[in-house]
Amino acid sequence: MQLREQSNERTGRKPSRRSFTSRFLPPAALLFVGALAVATSLPAAAFGPGSTFGTTGRSGVAQGTQQNLSVDASATDASVLRDGYTVKTPTPTPVPVVVTKPAAASTGGSPGGWGCQKDAPTETTKLLWPYDHPVKIGDGFGPRAEGMHDGIDLLAGNGTPVQAIGDGIVTASGYNGSAGNYVAIASMVGGQRLCSMYMHFQDGSVTVTVGQLLTAGTVIGLTGDTGNASVEHCHFELFWADGVRFDPAAFLTANATYS
Repeated sequence: MQLREQSNERTGRKPSRRSFTSRFLPPAALLFVGALAVATSLPAAAFGPGSTFGTTGRSGVAQGTQQNLSVDASATDASVLRDGYTVKTPTPTPVPVVVTKPAAASTGGSPGGWGCQKDAPTETTKLLWPYDHPVKIGDGFGPRAEGMHDGIDLLAGNGTPVQAIGDGIVTASGYNGSAGNYVAIASMVGGQRLCSMYMHFQDGSVTVTVGQLLTAGTVIGLTGDTGNASVEHCHFELFWADGVRFDPAAFLTANATYS
């Protein structure tokens, strides 16, 4: 330094401004840049009153203090609600069953196929009423004071011929305390066994025997009042192979003729 000053004195020149700036400017610039970086990287609140900067962790909790989580014993686990679902299989549409019977099914008469346990060999060619002309019907099918009336009472005069209503086979014939002299015939109608029963014939008037084949319109006996009868008439019943009686009047009206 002294040498440089002496040199300047010798040469008569003053110290240069440039040499002064080059010596002191770089350190000052570094200090300024460092201060600026600190000022822009820290929040202003860090230097304000009540600041805990430097004494707390990242979460603001004082350093050295252990963080604990306590759960109330009465607390319950949160349940996750899920949408429930069920799988339903569509119910198939029922397919109607074709009934081959020419009349409605049995409608509540007494069960039992007594007197008609055999099928006719062939389909009947026609269906007739038990008489070849219209007659008055007394008691109809259905309940009455003394119980269920399983047939209809056809009021024809004493001795009027009674005819088979269809082609068929005689399955029963005889005498019963209630039915009197009776005959049962099985006919095939629509591929199904149709049973017809005729009661209260005059004594000795029945003209057919069990196992005999006959045709519609064959006379099988004469109207009488044997058995439990108060007047001459033919008690007439119809039933299919299930043995359940149904209304003969409705069936014959829809399907039969007189001759």
